[in-house]
Amino acid sequence: MDLINRYIYAVTQKLPESQRADIEKELQGLVEDMLEDRGADRETASLEEVEQVLLELGPPVEMAARYRGRERYLIGPGLIDSYWSVLRIVLYSIAVALGIVYIVNFFISTEPTAEKLLEYLVSLLSVGIHGFAWVTVIFAFIEYRGARQVSNDPWKPSELPAIPEPATRIKPSEPVLGILFSVLFFVLLTFSINTFSINLIGVHRFAEHSIAIPVFEQAAFAKYLPLIWLLTAFSIFNEARKLITRKWTPQLAVMHVIFNIASVIVAVILFSDMTIWNPIFMDQLVQSGLVTTGDGSYETVKLIWDRSRDGLIYIIVVIALIDTVSVVMKRFRRKEGNTALTK
Repeated sequence: MDLINRYIYAVTQKLPESQRADIEKELQGLVEDMLEDRGADRETASLEEVEQVLLELGPPVEMAARYRGRERYLIGPGLIDSYWSVLRIVLYSIAVALGIVYIVNFFISTEPTAEKLLEYLVSLLSVGIHGFAWVTVIFAFIEYRGARQVSNDPWKPSELPAIPEPATRIKPSEPVLGILFSVLFFVLLTFSINTFSINLIGVHRFAEHSIAIPVFEQAAFAKYLPLIWLLTAFSIFNEARKLITRKWTPQLAVMHVIFNIASVIVAVILFSDMTIWNPIFMDQLVQSGLVTTGDGSYETVKLIWDRSRDGLIYIIVVIALIDTVSVVMKRFRRKEGNTALTK
């Protein structure tokens, strides 16, 4: 019966993934035994008999707590697997991003190798601590919200949420990639500017005399870093919730759309500020010998450079729009499916 499946799903989703399969089988056997004691079985039992059994077992939250053995944690057992997954992704992404920055800095900078390596290790430790703190605070907040949303009203089996349809389920790879790209973007953009005194976003040539021509003006760009940090934290929060729920809900869809809107707003604010762009970018290209004034290649590069600001904004708007439409369509398909089932 669907009500039994919904109950078992609600219980197991609050337990670590490593225990879910075994506890699912155990609960199925327990429910079947309790129905047999009432002279029924899973196939022939009435709705009232099933509800009586589930009421005797108790709310899914309490049943999951019995399996866990403890009630409250900073990061509870229901979230601990997702917490460790997100934390590993964040820390791995930080290590990879800073590694890229270090490699580029190794070929560009004239500082001794030992100093570069020490700077990389210090940055890795510092950013890793920040990443750990971010993830822990985010999951502690999710845990706190979950605890506050527990209702004091008597529990009813009929209120069990439906098992998500395949079309509305979120594959684990989706939030994983979202966190990965968010952290890579954050680290490469932030710490390539502040930590290693170089700018990865620019033109680089590795030759006898290495050349690095930044796209952005470091001092002007740095004032927008708090916006980037907040946007990254918002992104990790959304992706962490997706990894926990594994299905599209109205709240998740709304938060996802809000994030896309926030991304567009930040992009417009950031790239519309002419002071963040390197004012002598074209002159530096000429001085480095990469282009020559008056050549066709110079005019082409200059045209691209002049239009890059609006181009970046348009690209971000288009990506956000496509992503938003995709999320809305998933919600629309779910509503269609639910309407068809009720007919």
